[in-house]
Amino acid sequence: MSERWWIVGVPEWLRVTLESAHGIAFEDGIPTSPGADDVVVIGPEILGVNFADRSTVHAHSLCRSLKADPRTRVFLVVAAGDPFAGETARFCLANGGMRVDFDAQSLVDGSEMLERPGTRLPRSATDELLHRLEEELRTDEGKQASALQRILAGADEPRFLDRLTDPETGLFDGPFASFKLDEEFKRARRFHQPLSLILLDIGVEKLPDDDPARRTLLAEVASIFLTECRDIDVLGRFTETVFLFLLPGTGAAGARVLAERMMATMGERTFSGSCTVKPALAVVTVPDPGISDRSAFLARAEACLRVARDASEPRIVSDRDLQSLR
Repeated sequence: MSERWWIVGVPEWLRVTLESAHGIAFEDGIPTSPGADDVVVIGPEILGVNFADRSTVHAHSLCRSLKADPRTRVFLVVAAGDPFAGETARFCLANGGMRVDFDAQSLVDGSEMLERPGTRLPRSATDELLHRLEEELRTDEGKQASALQRILAGADEPRFLDRLTDPETGLFDGPFASFKLDEEFKRARRFHQPLSLILLDIGVEKLPDDDPARRTLLAEVASIFLTECRDIDVLGRFTETVFLFLLPGTGAAGARVLAERMMATMGERTFSGSCTVKPALAVVTVPDPGISDRSAFLARAEACLRVARDASEPRIVSDRDLQSLR
């Protein structure tokens, strides 16, 4: 299928600039069935009115519908002075954001993302290094033998990521999820960025290991999580029925939106094997004056999850909800 380019909601000068810079020709409007090779650029003029019924267009809903095929690339055009441009694009599931100075009619940055995936970028320094290494291997039999031994030694080992992955869901396993929790917590504190943690208990009784419905159910809930989350989010199977989500750069409001989407999707889904789920979710966000380390962060989330589990119906309990109950 040939690559198609779509653009909507941008001034004419920006369209001309992008077409000239990248040698492409845009089609007007929003594609009804975007494919794997399609690229869609969405400007701010469209994020307010729906062509059909003049109702408000929600940026997240629009991007999500366009990315029904995750290989479709979607980019948002945002104002150059918007400090949350990147965060907004990521939250809306777009591939990125292009910053534009509308007053000066100039493109600030981001258009390089329109280059086709796999386009070779200049990497002379890397190529020179590889060339020198290849020359050394050819001229030094000892180094050549050593390199060959390392390759052969790893030939039968499982891939590195496979050793960190839960085999039933394809998500990260509990130990690695705990490691990422510590890593992301430290990064958030260092760069003064928000970090949200969601714990989700799918709310089913423990299934026997040999029950065929077990693997099917776990795979189905994992597919929901992967669809709803962004590429930068960390997803892990924390315990038998509890899943952990780390949302870098996401505050309490954004984390709540994601939690509500996942709970709603699970409620609407009919799972194989007539399995019934009753999800319970906990949402906690840092920075918080009462959370000083990773252990306190996780403990607060587990306390929220216990309250959510005790509810008679699916429920989301945030840190603020927990404080109001005390």
